[in-house]
Amino acid sequence: MKTINTSLALALTIAPLSFANELAGTLDGKQHNWHILEHQQGSTANFSEIMPGMYSVSIQGHRQNKYETKGTLTIDFMIMQGKANTASVTYFPESTLTPHYGTKEEVSIQLDVLELNGDTGRASGSVETSLLYVENLQTEHNPNNKLQADIRFDVTLQKE
Repeated sequence: MKTINTSLALALTIAPLSFANELAGTLDGKQHNWHILEHQQGSTANFSEIMPGMYSVSIQGHRQNKYETKGTLTIDFMIMQGKANTASVTYFPESTLTPHYGTKEEVSIQLDVLELNGDTGRASGSVETSLLYVENLQTEHNPNNKLQADIRFDVTLQKE
């Protein structure tokens, strides 16, 4: 019985780690899952300290477990005094940076967990918004061509 209790305690301690690095949601009602990629210099889910108490967080998910632009989703937000108020979200449907869908202005973000500890951290939350079409860098966001995005994330962050 002691072995079972020890194994159960170990499993409960380890289990929350297995949920990290999830980025999933819907784009116009279609379910999507994205991969957080890790590399020698860090991860596509990262943060950097701009100044004491101010951090930049970037979560970039790829449709396959490899680097490619097509299907990539990014969520970027700032942390000031431990809180994030707004975010920008971009979705790249093609293999190039344009055209893409994105937020014209910063949108509300819900953070359930935010932990930044030295070189690592964790962010868990959600963002729901409309992503407007941008044909190229010289055109405005098109409010007549948009995707409704409802995204949930639970990611391990690496310090850049």
